Amino acid sequence: MSTLSIGYWSSVAAHQYFSRLQHKLSGLELANWYYVLVTIEDGEGHLSQQDLADRLLLDKVSMTRALDQLSEAGYVKRCDCAGDRRKHLVKLTPKAKPALRRIRRAYDELNEEALRGLGKAEREVFLGQLTRMVRNLGADAPTVRMTTKRLNA
Repeated sequence: MSTLSIGYWSSVAAHQYFSRLQHKLSGLELANWYYVLVTIEDGEGHLSQQDLADRLLLDKVSMTRALDQLSEAGYVKRCDCAGDRRKHLVKLTPKAKPALRRIRRAYDELNEEALRGLGKAEREVFLGQLTRMVRNLGADAPTVRMTTKRLNA
């Protein structure tokens, strides 16, 4: 019996997925951090930098790097939080809105492509299992240090 490495095949799938995503989103000023923008939008202006890092399972350094890049590109701004001077809320700028429509459409198209051949019930089971695997492996693990290296498309 051969040994199966879930990590290896997950990495291959992730590389293919993100290569395709970058291709679909070529022309945006961003090369990374698309899902950070989606998560900020979903938070409706109520997420702090720490809240965002916690939702995305990112370490503080990676989160700061992502927000610095998104801020420099004009997509997000950090705002003071009323009642807590140490906290900064992360909000989208008007420039982010059209990019987010394109990003969400690219995710929808790519997810459909990746899950082709699976029925609705199979997709729900797969996504549930994937989420469980992340929880199982992350229970006692430190937050993830992300790379900003651009994948070769």
